[in-house]
Amino acid sequence: MQAEIITIGDELLLGQTVDTNSAWMGEELRKKGVSVNRIVSISDRPSEISAALDEALSRVDLVLVTGGLGPTRDDVTKHTLADYFNTDLVLDQDVLDRITAWFEGRKLKMLPSNCDQALLPESCVILPNPRGTAMGMWFDTLREGKDKVVVSMPGVPYEMKGLMEEEVMPRVESKWSLPVRYQKTVLTQGIGESFLSAIVHDWEEGLESRGIGIAYLPAPGQVRIRLSSIGEDADSRVDDAMKELLDQAGEHVVAEDGMSLEEALIAALGRAEASLSTAESCTGGSIAARLTAIPGASAVFEGSIVAYANGIKTHVLGVDAQLIEAHGAVSEEVVRAMAEGVRKAMKTTYALATSGIAGPGGATPTKAVGTIWIALASPKGTHTRCLQLGNHRGRNIARTALECMGWLLRELRSA
Repeated sequence: MQAEIITIGDELLLGQTVDTNSAWMGEELRKKGVSVNRIVSISDRPSEISAALDEALSRVDLVLVTGGLGPTRDDVTKHTLADYFNTDLVLDQDVLDRITAWFEGRKLKMLPSNCDQALLPESCVILPNPRGTAMGMWFDTLREGKDKVVVSMPGVPYEMKGLMEEEVMPRVESKWSLPVRYQKTVLTQGIGESFLSAIVHDWEEGLESRGIGIAYLPAPGQVRIRLSSIGEDADSRVDDAMKELLDQAGEHVVAEDGMSLEEALIAALGRAEASLSTAESCTGGSIAARLTAIPGASAVFEGSIVAYANGIKTHVLGVDAQLIEAHGAVSEEVVRAMAEGVRKAMKTTYALATSGIAGPGGATPTKAVGTIWIALASPKGTHTRCLQLGNHRGRNIARTALECMGWLLRELRSA
């Protein structure tokens, strides 16, 4: 079973809006055994929409469309679909009542353009959207003797996701017999994709003959590996292969089954009944932000001191000013004192600290851009590491945060 995704909007083509819808839909479809053949972003012009539909329907049975369903003049998807399927727009009283109630519930004035959103193609199946005023639309069509489907949804991500989960996927599963698909993932940190592939090369060579697919999903400082298979015994084959992968790459694995590094670290701290604090200079609170984005972080994370200025390092963290004078803020001595200072101040089991030259400026004759010191203070003492990263500020901050969290996670697992 194959599908294609069409996203509509000039804002996508101009780079004003990032298309996150396609990535999310692709993942959800794949979980259900539906392969995405193509993803296409097009302008709001009716001719482009019609041409994209013609091409997609010539290849696949299911076409998912997002965008262009709002109340403004540039939202032409609904009108184009009515013309494309040779049907009229008719007023749906139930939808109008829903829209009216939506506005009344928010004490907002309803404009004529909002009322027009209750005008929908007569031949479609209306998919209720309780999160907004633009309804989803399901069109059954016959092409070359085959029954095919076009689904149109709003471009607002949370509205689209609600429609996919509550309306679209249940109908897709009911209409087509989808294959049983099973997958598992692991997340590695601190090793590049090519080095990781080299470690498991011989094992990877035999996966295809076992009916198992492998995918490397790299991001700065991390690589997620996905194993998947289709068939009645897909789960046992993937589980066996995953055990083998963990045997070979286990020291680099930080999380399994779709968990993030942050989630794995918070869980490990919880199991150890341990607490964490951070003192961040070059990362500017990035570690703290990543951790506190995870539900339950308050049980193990006490807080962070963003000691960006040297005065904060000395007056708040207790770093000796002479250390900074003698060695510079970006040094082993200073980052060690930062970690020990925040651990003492917040009375935590562990503390992480960062100080470095994130870039693109700030280099000295002895310290290049990307020179970053990190420290881990624990009941066993304080250890430091020096990272030599690149010139990209954003990547340096992200990789430093990941290195710190991965370091502490491995420390917890070895305790």
